[in-house]
Amino acid sequence: MARRFTFRFATMLKIRQQREDEQKRVVAERLRQIRQTRDHRAVLERQIQDEVNAIRDSQNHGAIDIQQVMRHRHWLSHLHKGVLEADARLRFLEARLAQERVVLAEAVKQRKILEKLKERQWRRHLHEERVREVKEDDELATVRYVFDREDHAELLRI
Repeated sequence: MARRFTFRFATMLKIRQQREDEQKRVVAERLRQIRQTRDHRAVLERQIQDEVNAIRDSQNHGAIDIQQVMRHRHWLSHLHKGVLEADARLRFLEARLAQERVVLAEAVKQRKILEKLKERQWRRHLHEERVREVKEDDELATVRYVFDREDHAELLRI
């Protein structure tokens, strides 16, 4: 009867898989934050373009309202500040993403190490089972040979 294969480090492999999955979620969350920041920056860029067009349009109509120009300039500087903040946040998020990807790569490596060990042990288990089966078959063949020989010898004596 074949022995059942049991991997002694199955629990550790499961824990490493969970760590890898958690790290994948962290990386995915960071990528989502980067995408949101880039989208926000794109919105700010569009608003800057719209504001510049509004300033040009207001200057084309003849009389210039100083208060309106100041409001436009103030809002434009606020938008530029927002773009700079978004750029800084992007650099920060991308640096964190690089660190988190290193951690994820290490988690993947640790899981793969255990999976290779499991595979090697599985192959060794299969080999040992085959060797054991061959030995059992040889033993059965030997026993049959001996009994057949004794039966044949007894028949000859009769």
